[in-house]
Amino acid sequence: MTTPPNYGPPPNYGPPAGQPAGGQNTQGLVGMILGIIAIPLACCPYLGIIVGIVGGVFSWLGLKKANEGLASNGGQAKAGLICSGVGVVLGILILILSFSLSQLDWQTYLENNSTN
Repeated sequence: MTTPPNYGPPPNYGPPAGQPAGGQNTQGLVGMILGIIAIPLACCPYLGIIVGIVGGVFSWLGLKKANEGLASNGGQAKAGLICSGVGVVLGILILILSFSLSQLDWQTYLENNSTN
């Protein structure tokens, strides 16, 4: 009985079609998570604005990698960019409202507008 010939290891065909070689999806994912977190944190104006800006930076970097073909989560990066923008805008609006309403003399306002 003869032994079969040794053909060596199978060839490496690379990654499956449609998937990036490196799979650098982390920045887009982190940007989306931070963008989503920035929206409810808008009630804490400074924290919401900071988290929104950081999420926007990560989302922009993730979108840049997706456009270069290095990542496959362009949709997540876009969602993170949108959510980060909403979080920053809400944080700024709440910050402006908190400063403007803190200057209002509520006692005088209520006395002048009471319907007794």
